Amino acid sequence: MKHHWIALGLLALAATARADVQVNFVQPEKFSDIKDNHGFKQMDLLKDIEAHLVQQAGKRLPGKEVRIDVTDLDLAGEVEPFGRRMEWLRVMRTVTLPYIAFNYEVREGGKVVQQGEVKLRDMNYQDGFNNYSSSDSLRYEKQMIDRWFKDEFSPKVATAR
Repeated sequence: MKHHWIALGLLALAATARADVQVNFVQPEKFSDIKDNHGFKQMDLLKDIEAHLVQQAGKRLPGKEVRIDVTDLDLAGEVEPFGRRMEWLRVMRTVTLPYIAFNYEVREGGKVVQQGEVKLRDMNYQDGFNNYSSSDSLRYEKQMIDRWFKDEFSPKVATAR
């Protein structure tokens, strides 16, 4: 019984430490990607990007209010027709880099403690180790976002500010 109350207490503490994260996509129909010349759209990928941004902000900024306004997105690779049936396929090349642009604001107690405009591009996205499975269609974008959150909100950077 005692362990039950400790577990409930830890859950309550974790719930209060969670960040309040809001992600907005500003005019996604104008993003560099998510479409092609024939109107091929992958708007459902925005939900996955949103979930990943929320997860990373919650992990790195517990107890803070975070607002992220995504202003542009270009996924790794390019969508091209492939094969006899001309099916659409995302082809990865060294020059088709993942890119995301966003503005962010971090608040604590209603006061802005950090904000900025960010433009991430991973020029070496195909090189090195990637923590995400090759079956994850957003593995390059997630890796890039993870690296930025780690670099921007690591304890060393936070204490230097």
